Amino acid sequence: MPIATGLRRVALGLAALVCASLLVGCGRGEEGPLRVGAAASLREPVEQIAARFAAANPGVKVEPVFGASSELAAQLRAGAPLDVLLCADEEIPRALAAEGRARSARPFASNRLVVIATPEVAPQLARPVDLAGPSVRRLAMPGPAVPIGHYAREWLGQRGLVQAIEPLVVQTPDVRTTLSAVDAGNADAAIVYATDARVAHSARVAFEIPGPEQPRIVYVAAIASDTRQLGVAARFLDFLVGAEAAKLLRVAGFGSPPEPPSP
Repeated sequence: MPIATGLRRVALGLAALVCASLLVGCGRGEEGPLRVGAAASLREPVEQIAARFAAANPGVKVEPVFGASSELAAQLRAGAPLDVLLCADEEIPRALAAEGRARSARPFASNRLVVIATPEVAPQLARPVDLAGPSVRRLAMPGPAVPIGHYAREWLGQRGLVQAIEPLVVQTPDVRTTLSAVDAGNADAAIVYATDARVAHSARVAFEIPGPEQPRIVYVAAIASDTRQLGVAARFLDFLVGAEAAKLLRVAGFGSPPEPPSP
């Protein structure tokens, strides 16, 4: 093959690759999808909210990523391309803002804790001290860095049960894995959000934690400081705190965000 002909074919091949790249880029949009890192407990309503927001904003695609709020924050710190973070607590967005990694924090929902158990164990649990009794050999719970793990220990601490419970703990990464552990019979009981108990397969609510004993559970949204889609992210937050999203959250069992604590 003559050298000129070979060079010409290489040039044409490179041109085709450039055109293909441009076409792929155009198909995905200038910045790609809006990536929303959301607490695992938000899965059902956030999937619906993402779909409604995309329908109201032609050309915008929302890509939710679910996990423990603490893990999502760690991913953001490590450079993961998240545009928005929906956390199951107030402290994580506050810490990210202090580090210059997040902005525009807005509370949008609340939740409460319940105790769940397998169908066999649930009838034997009627009060907090029963969690340390003979019926519970394995209690599914994430570590204290995960919001549900922190809230559960806060409540157990009020009841003086933390030391009695810790030897029983089966470590889980997030609240949905905690729920799945009880559903599958790999744990006898767990403390989860009331909204997660609603989507359980076999686990049952053993008892509800009284209102005065409930921790302050607030869901807060924030925008990643290095997002390339600040305008779309801001519109998503506006939609999240609007009436349509609030209705979807309410149907899923979430409450309205509480008033800020008094100074």
